[in-house]
Amino acid sequence: MRFIALKLVGFIVLSTVSAQKACTKNVNLWKSIQYQLKLAEKTDGWCNCGTTEMHGNKRVGFLARFSKNQRNVHNGATLVFDKVVTNTGSGYDASTGQFVAPYEGLYYFSWTVLTGTSTYFISDIFHNGNKIASNFSDGTGISTGHISASQSVLLQLTAKDRVYIKTQRTGQFRYGEAWTTFSGFKI
Repeated sequence: MRFIALKLVGFIVLSTVSAQKACTKNVNLWKSIQYQLKLAEKTDGWCNCGTTEMHGNKRVGFLARFSKNQRNVHNGATLVFDKVVTNTGSGYDASTGQFVAPYEGLYYFSWTVLTGTSTYFISDIFHNGNKIASNFSDGTGISTGHISASQSVLLQLTAKDRVYIKTQRTGQFRYGEAWTTFSGFKI
């Protein structure tokens, strides 16, 4: 009877092999174990495996922006950030402007608005229809330049909860492109 020792991520595994026949039967298993050990050593024990998990947590995050400037937005309109930059976990819907939580957890959201001379833009973030926080970019008092305002919130969400940004008044102006953004991620 022979003993075979394998190093398995810091542990020694002893396996008895009673006959040559048993070893040849399990050649593919041994090759697979050796491959997995090499892989674990190369990646220091981390495995991406094409999943959206990191340390056992589902990864979710998005960044969206407006593709163009917008004037005279109606009061109470949901802002649709139509240019999606990142959408890991597919929670943000660029057709509705809503983020729908794919998993329960603690989420961080932020939005930034840029407005110009003699204009303003007021917006609120909502969680399932409840206003959580507001953002006021007020350029009415400046004669040149631009004003940027940002706001962020931390929310405990359950799966399928909705988070979105709405306007507070009509007749506002905001810059698009990379100046006005909405982002969020699961912590």
